[in-house]
Amino acid sequence: MEAVHLLEHRQHGDRTFHIQAYHVVLTPGPYQQTVNLHWHSETEFILVTRGSVCLQVGSHRHLLSEGGVAFLSGGELHSMAAAGTGPSECKAVVFGLDLLESPANDRVQQAYLSPLVAGKLRLPGAMQHAHPVREYLAMRVGEIAEALEQQPLGYELAVKAGLYDVFAQLFRAHLLVEASSGREIDHRRADTLKSVLTYIDSHLSDKLRLADLARVANMSEGHFCRFFKEMTHRKPMQYVNERRVARAADLLKDPNRSITAIGMELGFHDVSYFIKVFRSYKHCTPLAYRKALLTRSPRSEAR
Repeated sequence: MEAVHLLEHRQHGDRTFHIQAYHVVLTPGPYQQTVNLHWHSETEFILVTRGSVCLQVGSHRHLLSEGGVAFLSGGELHSMAAAGTGPSECKAVVFGLDLLESPANDRVQQAYLSPLVAGKLRLPGAMQHAHPVREYLAMRVGEIAEALEQQPLGYELAVKAGLYDVFAQLFRAHLLVEASSGREIDHRRADTLKSVLTYIDSHLSDKLRLADLARVANMSEGHFCRFFKEMTHRKPMQYVNERRVARAADLLKDPNRSITAIGMELGFHDVSYFIKVFRSYKHCTPLAYRKALLTRSPRSEAR
């Protein structure tokens, strides 16, 4: 339910076992988690467990149905959202490649892990549903997530074995992508966008002007608008409101904060407009959202 912030600094798992599984609920309603565009240094495996999920990786959008999987390299800009008003849930397994690395520079390290760590090979992103290995990989990702959630005796061994198996299947199916000049251009564009998104997140309480955002990107306003829409599939101010609503949803968990004060804190100087914008994203008023939070128990671990 908490918004995922742009550059995650959280520890997924701990230093001795750098991995964590999350149950992500994207279904519209008071338990909808907001997973805006963000990135982290860890690798991420995603498995759709209910309904469908709209996954954006870089500037590309993918519709994943139940059983769909995606494999994201560290640093990849991505977001998740419900594809409609129906059920939308997934499992996300986030881990550092250091979990799999060997202290000895053995054949596994040289041939498979080092190219991934160095960024010479990238994970494939969203897999085509019809791919012959997709069903097997979905099963393995589900098993990894289940082991992490239930933690039976020896689960750490099962998790590492599962991760090695997933990578073996990806290599065997030639699904790893080599770095190229075209991908370097994509990464530079993504880095520019990351700077803009970080600026927006740091100034949600301010009056954000298009000219300010274009300046951060070192572009003209017209060029910036086209760039931003191409990369995020949203207009700049639409994205700003989306982030403000996500932050408001977090702040509404504190019953001592007034709704008017939250709106003012996030740059809405008219409470009626704040309520209107909030309702357009959350399908309910801030007050109804807060009441639902306080009267029901959460059913998933927030990312």
